[in-house]
Amino acid sequence: MPSVELLFFYHIIIVPCCILNYERGILMQKRHESAFRLVKKDTVKEIQNKLESSQALVIAEYRGLSVAELTSLRQEAKKEGIDIKVYKNRLFKIAAKNHGINDLDQHLVGPNIFAFGTTDALIAAKVLVKFSKENKLLVPKAGIFEGKVIDAKGVQEVASLPNYEEALTILARSLMSPLQQLSLSLKMFSEKEENK
Repeated sequence: MPSVELLFFYHIIIVPCCILNYERGILMQKRHESAFRLVKKDTVKEIQNKLESSQALVIAEYRGLSVAELTSLRQEAKKEGIDIKVYKNRLFKIAAKNHGINDLDQHLVGPNIFAFGTTDALIAAKVLVKFSKENKLLVPKAGIFEGKVIDAKGVQEVASLPNYEEALTILARSLMSPLQQLSLSLKMFSEKEENK
């Protein structure tokens, strides 16, 4: 039978220390978990802010791209005012649903990059489609244009649209063409009258 001193030592010293260490371990684990939750909440808020501030979004799969190719894409995009980020699909789904976008779930599979066009609604699609033609490993999957979810075909169509400057040039040419034709006709008519 154990002595009284041994029982006293066991119940007064050993057991409370074990309980304290156990509680410390749980407390540390809770602190660790809450830190991860805070980071995830901050990431979701960041995504929501980007969705609110951007005019367009393009989602592309980048499986197989090297770091150098991805860096090249980011540099090219930065020149055009596009912010390219990599987020966890699950966190992006949460942010999109909080933002009122529910149709992206089927496209949020695999390693994705998210290109936020902040300056021009078309430029994100143009840059990613152009880069995907040079690097077949980058595959545009979907996007958001004018508040609507578009698929890969829609991203290709948006990329083929003229941007603001190109549209103004086309409009100016179309407005100038009839005036030039009228001017030419009047000149030919006046020359014909002079020859009579």
